[in-house]
Order: sequence, then structure tokens, then C-alpha cells
Amino acid sequence: LERLREIGFGALAHQDVPFERLVEELSPARSLARHALFQVMLTVNNTATPALELPGLSIGAEPIGPVAARFDLNFDLSEAFDAEGRPAGVLGWLRYATDLFDRVTVEVLAERFVRVLGALVAAPDAPVGRVPVLSEAERQRVLAEWNDTAREVPDVTLPGLFEAQVRRTPDAVALVFGETSLSYGE
Repeated sequence: LERLREIGFGALAHQDVPFERLVEELSPARSLARHALFQVMLTVNNTATPALELPGLSIGAEPIGPVAARFDLNFDLSEAFDAEGRPAGVLGWLRYATDLFDRVTVEVLAERFVRVLGALVAAPDAPVGRVPVLSEAERQRVLAEWNDTAREVPDVTLPGLFEAQVRRTPDAVALVFGETSLSYGE
């Protein structure tokens, strides 16, 4: 965490460098399939929205509707403030590339992100690697349901299974190689 803190402060010291110049200096391998430097962005806005008061005008934010994703995933977090300007929680938005993700997948990602943040807040000294990302139901599905390989296996050899198939469908195609095909009977 200390190393990440140093990197973060180092980045803030250079936050005025234009993005295009950064790409030019780093000269990463370019691909039209993805963004030049990263695919996932986390933006945290922890400053209060400045109040602009002009005589005779009522000023406020208006939603602008759907905005195209510039990255594969963009987590936007913004600190909320009450009427007196005191912190009142965090609001979040998740913008995503619809050609890569569907709504259900992104909703599951958002649930997991909130779960991880909640666990870190509840136990700030816990190792990050021990934070549960999956819900209990997801964990059960991955560890038990998807790994349930218990099956009834007949007490027979592979040649025995082949012989049984030959008896059932002797004229069915069993093997194709190039222009040649052989039936089970052959």
C-alpha cells in the first residue's frame, strides 16, 4: 500500500501532462481493439461541487443521458455531501463498453466491487487477498456445483464401449479422414 501511495502521489504531481503526450512518451504497442494504456479506469471525485450563485438564476446539474464508454470499464466514484457540506457517503457509476459486456455481467461486477469495499471498510487491517469477492451463493456454485463430477460410470473398458456402439449402429460414420470415411461396422 505504501508503494501504491507513492505511485499515486507521483502521478498527481504530473496530472497536468496531456494524455496524448503521455501516450507518445510511453509509446505502448498500439491496437485498435483496446485503449492505448489501460482498459479499466477508476475515477474518484472527493471534492464538493462548488456552489455558483448568480442573482436571478437558478443553477443546477442536469442529466445528459447515456454517454459512450471511452474504456472497457470505468468506475466513477463521487463523494456525496449533505446540505451543510459534510461527507454523506459515496455515489458510484459504472460505464462499460456494450460490445464487451452485457448489463447483467456489469451489475455482478458492481455487486462484487461494493462487497470488496464493504469488507475493506469493516476490516481495514485484513489482507486484501482474504477479502471475499464472490457471494456465498457464487462461491458454492464455483466450488461445489461446477465441480460436481460424480457420475455413474459403467464397469466396461473402452474397447467394450466401442463394440457396443458397433452393435447398435454398424452403418453410422465412425471416422473421417480427408476423403475417406469408415463406418462402425468397417
